[in-house]
Amino acid sequence: MPDLTEKNTVKSENQTSLFQDEGVFFDRWENHSDQAVSVPSFLRKDRVHFYFGLEGHPRLHFGPYIRQIDEHSVTFLYNPLQDHAYVLELKPGVQLYTLFISLDKLHRLFSQDELPILHSEQIQQKFYQDKPMSQAILLTLSALARVQLNKSLEHTFYYAKLLELVSLYFSDKESDNSSCPFLNDVNVLKKIKDAKEILIRDLKNPPTIENLAQQVSIPEYQLKSGFKEIYGNTVYGYLLARKMEQARRLMDSSSPHVNEVAYALGYSNPSHFIAAFKKHFGVTPKKYLMGK
Repeated sequence: MPDLTEKNTVKSENQTSLFQDEGVFFDRWENHSDQAVSVPSFLRKDRVHFYFGLEGHPRLHFGPYIRQIDEHSVTFLYNPLQDHAYVLELKPGVQLYTLFISLDKLHRLFSQDELPILHSEQIQQKFYQDKPMSQAILLTLSALARVQLNKSLEHTFYYAKLLELVSLYFSDKESDNSSCPFLNDVNVLKKIKDAKEILIRDLKNPPTIENLAQQVSIPEYQLKSGFKEIYGNTVYGYLLARKMEQARRLMDSSSPHVNEVAYALGYSNPSHFIAAFKKHFGVTPKKYLMGK
């Protein structure tokens, strides 16, 4: 197997290196072919690993265990106990950004009081988190593919952007010291992830929280608190965000009537959908369609 201990991944034609320096690797991954691509990769115990999913569903294969990265979500992995080899699977249409930073570099970038991962009592704990991408992170990443830069400015520009991404990620109020955003119980973690999959399986007719908790066999209070810790949002808040992203995709793929989108997402009153869309994106659905 190739030596991945320094670079984390084997160089691939699907990879664009945006920034590379001692202890920092910032890359964009895309697959424009009609075949899935597999890239040998490495999860280092002395680094934190961010996976920003923009399009498609890339997957991380840790032997029999597979971790999928959802669209418009951020996966954060840190395991200080051991290094892990894995395979990065890029399906057709995938667009993914990865950012790997050494703990030493994080210490130099941020004060210890700001990031819970840097506290001595937590630095030897495994941290795993999947959560919806904030609008600020989404806008930052979406602009990267379109920017045209002079070669001499690329290093500074992408370094500034990776700092922005890390700052936005850790500025989330769920990442403060009062509520560590990671669960140590693997069984509970799996059940909450199962609950998320059930929740988004049918956005038009989602189950109630009570029914959802029954389906995954955990108490309702545990589902609520655990869901918020893992995904940085309440169950219904997460559901609403997914509905709004689905609405945006529907409007991007065609030019439907606003009422049609509302009914497709389970809104009996289109005005409620319009209000939710405007609150989420800052514009009404009609203005969004006009902007296209």
